[in-house]
Amino acid sequence: MSDPVQQPRPRTALLAALVCVGVGLRLVALLSDRCLWIDEAMLALNLVDRTPGQLFGKLDYNQGAPVGFLLAAKAGISAFGPGAWAMRLVPFLASVAGLVGFAFVARRLLPAGASLLAVGLFAVSPHLVSYAAECKQYASDAAIAVGLFAAALGLLEGKGGWRWAGLAAAGAAAVWFSHPSVFVLGGIGTGLLVSALVERDRPRFLAAVGTVAAWLVSFAACYFLCLKQLGGNKYLTDYWAGHFMSLPPKGLGDLAWLVDHWVAFFTTPGGFGGALVPLGGFAAVLSLVGLREFARTRGAVAVALVVPAALVLLASGLQKYPIGGRLMLFMTPLAVLLVARGAWAVFDGLSEKNAFAARALLVLLVASPLWASFEFLKQPPRSEQLAPVLEQVRSEFRPGDRVFVYYGAVPAFTFYTRERPFPAEGVTLGSEHRDDPAAYRGELAGLRGRVWYVVSHRHGTEEAEALAVLDARAPREREVKRTGAAAYLYELK
Repeated sequence: MSDPVQQPRPRTALLAALVCVGVGLRLVALLSDRCLWIDEAMLALNLVDRTPGQLFGKLDYNQGAPVGFLLAAKAGISAFGPGAWAMRLVPFLASVAGLVGFAFVARRLLPAGASLLAVGLFAVSPHLVSYAAECKQYASDAAIAVGLFAAALGLLEGKGGWRWAGLAAAGAAAVWFSHPSVFVLGGIGTGLLVSALVERDRPRFLAAVGTVAAWLVSFAACYFLCLKQLGGNKYLTDYWAGHFMSLPPKGLGDLAWLVDHWVAFFTTPGGFGGALVPLGGFAAVLSLVGLREFARTRGAVAVALVVPAALVLLASGLQKYPIGGRLMLFMTPLAVLLVARGAWAVFDGLSEKNAFAARALLVLLVASPLWASFEFLKQPPRSEQLAPVLEQVRSEFRPGDRVFVYYGAVPAFTFYTRERPFPAEGVTLGSEHRDDPAAYRGELAGLRGRVWYVVSHRHGTEEAEALAVLDARAPREREVKRTGAAAYLYELK
């Protein structure tokens, strides 16, 4: 087995080619001309309506994002305007940097073949690709996790010197740009402290303590300035209610919850749950094999990789951080390292007995997320094309017309009509009444005249129920439909 640092040139070229594939997929996602969907629109309204100083305060629309990310995104739209691609520029650049950084980390930590596998998996991971083109912080979270590991590599390998100051500065900055970076730092700090204790290296232990102290001071400042108000947001706590762990677990049901969320992570956002061949459970098992391999050869790295998951579980049990979907994207780089290392160990063990089966395993492991990425690019999972619907409505809008906006469409409607608003007296913004269907009917009952019913980000059957109410009052005169959005014209008496 070759030293992962001294890889032959063909492998280095293949590594670069895989990075280029990953950049290409992310670029296609960025340039897909997809409108901002509801979550992006809510954050975008905060970005365009606030000064940089106001971004330190509580955000509108129950949004939460690291202030460093917000300031970077604000700088991007100040330079290039509030278009969708400019809104998504910071996550895209962060994702590309994360991909390059991941190739560096994988090359240092893994055997040559495993590093190629890891970079391939990271490059085509569907959720890393899709969130690279979204005006949210999740792609940046993953990139910062990679950056922190890159900054810590030398120290985790037993080196020292100037690296301590570099890691202290990187961690102190990271907490302002990524909320979950604290979990990654917790893993890295634990790995460094444990290795120093095991080796009984007092200077190294004190250096690790000083580095962690710098992170804690920075995090404390960030918490009291920005994060404290976010932790008390009842709407967000209720929204993620099903993703908080019971602490302590009270029975088999709670243990089943742990297993379910563990496998679910490898499916989404881990990227191994593609429709071609769902491999979430298989990838979860491979990660355990990979953890064992790291523990045998790189104990400090193994600790740094596994402790963030333990800290997330603790935070979830304390009702501080939900374990679900996009909020866990920052763990994907760590998971990919573990899965690739485990898969390569299985490949090595299987090759002599059945080379075809060994190769088929690796092909399947890469093909599933690659297929899912192609599917995502062909039909983005969060596509709400409201802007072209509004343009069509605007072209057919007559004096005296009214627009009723379904509540799920309000943020995107507000964003896309900032510069060219419909007559204020003719616009009615709907409200959310999920527990009171009669309230929806009450909103519609007051509409009269020529009315455009505009909808996107539908919840359940609410659109169908609203249309049934309107259809009972008058024939539907016009429909304008795009992916994830629509407008319906009625003449109501």
